[in-house]
Amino acid sequence: MRASYAVGVDVGGTRIAAGLVERKGRILREARTLTPKNGPFAIADAIIDLIDEVSDGVQRAEIAGVGIGVPAQVDFAKQTIEFCTNLPLAGVDVRSLVMTRVKHDVVLDNDGHCAGIGESQFGAAKGVRDFVMITLGTGVGGALFLSGEPYRGARGLGGEIGHMVVRLDGPQCPCGGYGHLEAYLGRPALAARGREAARSFAAQTIRDLAGGDPDAVTAENVVEAAKRGDESAREILYEAGHVLGQALVGIVNLLNPKAIVIGGGIGESAPLIVEQAAKIIGEEALAGRRDVSVIRAALGNDAGVMGAAALAFDEHDSREALHR
Repeated sequence: MRASYAVGVDVGGTRIAAGLVERKGRILREARTLTPKNGPFAIADAIIDLIDEVSDGVQRAEIAGVGIGVPAQVDFAKQTIEFCTNLPLAGVDVRSLVMTRVKHDVVLDNDGHCAGIGESQFGAAKGVRDFVMITLGTGVGGALFLSGEPYRGARGLGGEIGHMVVRLDGPQCPCGGYGHLEAYLGRPALAARGREAARSFAAQTIRDLAGGDPDAVTAENVVEAAKRGDESAREILYEAGHVLGQALVGIVNLLNPKAIVIGGGIGESAPLIVEQAAKIIGEEALAGRRDVSVIRAALGNDAGVMGAAALAFDEHDSREALHR
C-alpha cells in the first residue's frame, strides 16, 4: 500500500518540531516544544508526544513511517548515534525508544542531512544535483549532495561541516576540539562574542536588548542589534561570515558544487553572515568555481521536518519494492 503521509521530526538544541507531511511536501499538522534539558529519556518522551499529536486520528496504514533528524553524528547503516555535541544522546538508542511506542517504522539521520533533503526535494535546491547545505543554529550542521544523492560516507557520518578546522589556533569548540567552524558560528559562540562586546561602552544596543545585563546576551540579541545598526554587532556577524566564507572556499575548491544553501535559525535571520561568506567565495575560490550560487534556504524552520518525512517515505517505498 502506498502510504499517503509520513511524520517528520526535527530535534534541535533549542526546540523539537514535528509535522504530518503529504508526499508532495505539504505539512498538514505541526507541533513544537522546547527541547527538554533533563536527559535523553525526556527528549525521547517529547519526540513521542509530538508524533502522537500530529498523527492523532490518522489510520496507522496511511503513515509511511517516522523520520527523525538529530543534531548528532549518526551511523546511518546501524541507525546509532555515535556523538552528539549539544544534547545527551550519544549512545542512546533513540530509534528503538521511539519505535516501540509509536508502532511505526522509524529512520534516524543527521539533522543537516534532513534539512538538505527537504531543500533538495521541496525547496531552494530542487533540481540541483550538486550542492552543499549549511545550517546555522545552536550548532553548525551540514550535508553534501553529489550527483543528486546525499553523501554520507563509509558509515553515514559524512557531512560534518561544522567540525571542519578553520583556524589551527582557534577557540575551543563545544565538541572539545579547537578552531572548528562551530566555535565561530554556533549560537554559543555568537552569544559569547556579544557578551564580550556588551561589557564595553561601544555595544549599547546589544546591552539594551539583553535588559542591560551583559551576561544575559544571546545570539539573537546580537543579530537584532546588527539589524538596528549597532556597529559592534555588525562586526561580530561580519567576522563570522568571513570565517564561514573561508571554510566554504575550501569546499568549493574541492567539490565544485553548483550551489551552497544556508539555513537554520541564525542563517536565515542574519543575512550579513551569508553576504560576507558569498563575498569571500567570490574573491578567493579558484578560477572556474566562483559562479557557485550562495542562497538562503527556502523552507525556513520546516526544512528539517519535511526532509525527515521525505526520508521516511523513501525508506517505506524501498521496503515495499522489496516485497513486490
